[in-house]
Amino acid sequence: MKTSISLRLTCLFATLLIVIMLISNCFLRTSLFSSLENLMQKELIFRHSLMAKYISTQGSASHWSNVKDKIATLTEHEGRKVDYLVLSKDRKFNLGGEVADKINYDGLPEGFSTVHHQNESYPLYILVETLKPLGERPEVKFIVAIKSKPYYATLNEFTRSLVFISLAGLILVVMLSYFLARYGLRPVRKLSEQANCLAPGKQFQRLDCDTLPDELYSLAVSFNGVLERQEVAWKQLESFNANVAHELRTPLTNLIGQTQLGLSRPGASDELGELLESNLEELGRMASIVNDMLFLSHAQAGQHAVELSQVSLREETHKTCEYVEPSFLEKNINIDVIGDVQVMIDKRLFHRALANLLENSARYALAGSSVGVELSQQGNFTYIAVSNVGEPIEPQHLSRLFERFYRVDEARNLSSVHHGLGLAIVKAVALMHGGEAFARSENGVNTFGFTLRINAPDIASNRAILSASRVSVEAL
Repeated sequence: MKTSISLRLTCLFATLLIVIMLISNCFLRTSLFSSLENLMQKELIFRHSLMAKYISTQGSASHWSNVKDKIATLTEHEGRKVDYLVLSKDRKFNLGGEVADKINYDGLPEGFSTVHHQNESYPLYILVETLKPLGERPEVKFIVAIKSKPYYATLNEFTRSLVFISLAGLILVVMLSYFLARYGLRPVRKLSEQANCLAPGKQFQRLDCDTLPDELYSLAVSFNGVLERQEVAWKQLESFNANVAHELRTPLTNLIGQTQLGLSRPGASDELGELLESNLEELGRMASIVNDMLFLSHAQAGQHAVELSQVSLREETHKTCEYVEPSFLEKNINIDVIGDVQVMIDKRLFHRALANLLENSARYALAGSSVGVELSQQGNFTYIAVSNVGEPIEPQHLSRLFERFYRVDEARNLSSVHHGLGLAIVKAVALMHGGEAFARSENGVNTFGFTLRINAPDIASNRAILSASRVSVEAL
């Protein structure tokens, strides 16, 4: 269930306030109750001091009536809020009427205590002192009892006031918290409005981060980063679409033009055969582009290499060099293979990637130079690097050389021969083996290569990739 942040904050504030109020109210009530008990104890001590000495000096039964009259006078004077009681095993020395009769003589401890009556809702707070026998008077217990009802009434009134104030404060805090939360979340709403105003397809749109609080600044910066990466992806996609259209348009134009020319000249079967042969060549080129695109789409979708086998990369590299040897002989270029690594790979995919790198080196290396193939192991990866001496490559091109159809030569002078997917296939093969492709240009030497994970994970069989890869590497 969706809930607003303002409502969540309000509930959190309300919960926090309730907890704080419960703790503080319990503390205040306990503190007041303790103060009231202390007050009653002081009252008892004061009232006890008025009569204790007088009673302790009365030891004659004939004078005991004076004690009774004095206690009655004090009780009436106090408004019957305080009772003065004398308890004895000899009932003629008992004073205090019904209250005294309801108190158990033997169960009274010395000092302060409380006594509950069945007909009273509130207890009696009493102070007990045992007076030693004197003359005819036996040992007696002098009790001063104070009724706690007025004190408890004060405590109850204070409790009701606390509850009322707490509820009123809670309602006020909930209302203010909601409005304050709404006010505090205005930057979030403004950020949402900015995001809603972003028009699709419009470049260089960014969220305004300057006025945002710290909590939202990092979010807005991250979102702007997403927009920037999305722009780069859209540019690459637009460039890719344009490149695909350009690559497919040339053979299609040739096919259409040659076919129209053949149809406009009714003639010899030899010319028709040459025309069909030319068309077949162009159709083969288009089929190669389509197959390569299919292979790349599988690799981009996260497919992995299958049919892995333990091989010597040096041995497999020599096999690939024999396949591309004609391209190197044309420019009198030598191939030097350095190093060797034992690794589990898909041999067909490895041959395909290495052949593309070697063909690329033969195309751009200086005539009469050497191309080096270095095989090495670094950690859990095998590095395959193909280096040649040639024209330096600008840094802005290095990061894009493995994109589909990307060429440093924007004029595409060789597009009729090479359709620009060779290095993209190298990157795809590396990804399918858990590695990556790399390129660098330093001191007149251009190096292209890829890495392969040595301990390749077990991967489920994927026949679609193998069939797609075999289309373009059948000669290997």
